[in-house]
Amino acid sequence: VSYDRFRDRIMFPIEDSRGRVIAFGGRAMSADIPAKYMNSPETELFHKGNVLYNFARARKTLGREETVIVAEGYMDVIGLAQAGFEHAVAPLGTALTENQLELLWRMTKEPLLCFDGDQAGLRAAFRAAELALPAIAPGRSLRFVIMPEGKDPDDLVRESGPEAFQALMSEARSLADMLWLRETSGGVFDTPERRADLEQRLRKLTSTIRDESVRFHYSQDMRERAQAFFGTRREAANQRGEKRAFGQGGRGQQASGRLPVSDRLAHSALVRSAGPVMPLREATIVVALANHAALLDAYFDQAASMDLEHPELRQLLAALLDIVATGEPHGPAEIAGGFEARGLGETWSRAVMLVRGAHQWPALADATLEDAREAFVQALHLQRSSGSLHKELKAAEMALATDPTDENYQRLIEIQAHIRDAQSTEALIEGFGVTSGRVARG
Repeated sequence: VSYDRFRDRIMFPIEDSRGRVIAFGGRAMSADIPAKYMNSPETELFHKGNVLYNFARARKTLGREETVIVAEGYMDVIGLAQAGFEHAVAPLGTALTENQLELLWRMTKEPLLCFDGDQAGLRAAFRAAELALPAIAPGRSLRFVIMPEGKDPDDLVRESGPEAFQALMSEARSLADMLWLRETSGGVFDTPERRADLEQRLRKLTSTIRDESVRFHYSQDMRERAQAFFGTRREAANQRGEKRAFGQGGRGQQASGRLPVSDRLAHSALVRSAGPVMPLREATIVVALANHAALLDAYFDQAASMDLEHPELRQLLAALLDIVATGEPHGPAEIAGGFEARGLGETWSRAVMLVRGAHQWPALADATLEDAREAFVQALHLQRSSGSLHKELKAAEMALATDPTDENYQRLIEIQAHIRDAQSTEALIEGFGVTSGRVARG
């Protein structure tokens, strides 16, 4: 007796990347049917691992500032389209494949993957993260939306409206977040062996990244997460008064969690707190950007992601980015006027005076773009490395205080040496305007 392959299923046409129908997919109408999704048999034209449902339409409707949304199935894509999210696609009832990831990256730099909030959904999200990891590259990654448990995108937009889904998208997790969550969720890291095991697993994960630059930054990110994670747990244990075999003072007193740092280290521009005084390096960065429009245009993304310590310099940088983003003229005079209009004129004047007084003429308005760019790139590199070194120094001090091994002592010495090297480099750069033989402006 013949039996219809797609009996009791809703049928959906499956199109290739040019919008031509090449197969059909059927979604079960009843939960009693074993396979929720069923597709046409594979042919020379149709391989389900190479196709995404709604790919052709989504690519046409995808706006410049939007990212493609990847849902579980056909109904989610249709529900999202009805709610105004027309740039949604779905795999054909299976887990994402490498070929489908390549299709997604052809559309956008960071596709947004939606997964159920239950354990099965999280496992699927973790699999997708691990699949993508070797192929990520600068400007090419994934973000993840974890749905409320028991809800899929179609349910959410029908019951709570598109605003609810938009809010979830704004809280999307990065690929690095998902990998960290996978390795630490539910874990206990109360012994050196368990902490070492976590670090080993993280190193193994990041070693699969083919792009050298991204692999370096992922390794650094995971190392910093682990250091902060272990430090937070140790501090919590100390606050609870837990006794530890290691990490106590020589006379049985609880260690403070920090080791004394040399006077030179404590007063280093790299490790001292900004306090009420503007750090010269941060002021130089902001003044250089404000005085050189071409520099600001070229490094806008780096400036937007910069984390400055000094609150007033953060305000100046935010105002500077706002002036550029709103299309206002951004020559030196216009920038200064923009600061004045935003109530930041005095702050700007103090920043310029600090830079001028330190003879950092490459950051000033009458320096050549070549000199300004060289000084800015050096200062930006130091700004990034100092934040990382400062975090590593704190983690190393805490590790040695709680676990005084030769390995931890050696690690602290190495980090202090890196900071001294960076301090020397910064001193050379800070003296460049005086020792270069050029006339200091103003």
